[in-house]
Amino acid sequence: MQVTRTLIDGEVFTRLLLQNQRRIAGLIFSLVPRGPDADDVMQETCLVLWRKFGEFQTGTDFGAWALRIARFQVMSYYARQKRAQARLSDETIESLAESLADARWESTDRAEALRACLGQLKERDSELVRRRYHSGENVDEIADHVGSTVHAVYKALARLHVRLVGCVNAKLHSARP
Repeated sequence: MQVTRTLIDGEVFTRLLLQNQRRIAGLIFSLVPRGPDADDVMQETCLVLWRKFGEFQTGTDFGAWALRIARFQVMSYYARQKRAQARLSDETIESLAESLADARWESTDRAEALRACLGQLKERDSELVRRRYHSGENVDEIADHVGSTVHAVYKALARLHVRLVGCVNAKLHSARP
């Protein structure tokens, strides 16, 4: 009987996780600047979600519950980093998380909005985003290339994250019927 219940729980959990995976990943990848670190936080979040799934109240919003846990995992990631220059403030994390928690649009709409917002960036900001996310350079490499400190690059990327999330959400909200 226990095995059957575990299988049913696993199926329900998997379905709910897959339905909300983009929102959860969107939050994490918006808040954690390095792709490999974001992948690690996403994996850890999924493990915590599974471990705590017994605490989830059936019939409530799984996405909101999962995003709350993801937020805590992001904060835990930054606490482990012990590098003030890499840490977003708790207020920034909360603000971005709330913005993303409300976003319920298809990823294609979000991608179009992001492309439009990226097109509005100044050349220097666009270069930072391009180097970090398109070329995959780490923050140390970017700092060396642009002649800045690692701390300044982290701060600039954090500001850009906030601006881009705000821009994307504004475009999505204005496009909704």
